[in-house]
Amino acid sequence: MESMNLPFAFPALGPLAGLFAVLFALGMILLHITLAYCLVGDTDRLRAQGRPVMVLTPFAWSLAALLLGLVAVAFYWVCHYSRFARTEKKPDAP
Repeated sequence: MESMNLPFAFPALGPLAGLFAVLFALGMILLHITLAYCLVGDTDRLRAQGRPVMVLTPFAWSLAALLLGLVAVAFYWVCHYSRFARTEKKPDAP
């Protein structure tokens, strides 16, 4: 069987290239799961403070983090913590 010469191949890695690819994929999966878990915790904290969860439900935010990773977390941050976020202050009860 003839080996393929791919422009992005790293022949110096040899048989370790597959191992690095698997470790990278596992790291990405772990990162996405961690981000989803952290978003669920943050939405619970926002609700406990009386602040609304914007745009999506907490479940939808966690699903977005699982699928999109840092892109979803960046959008979540813009919606909830940046200057673009609508922060409505409740009047203090006497």
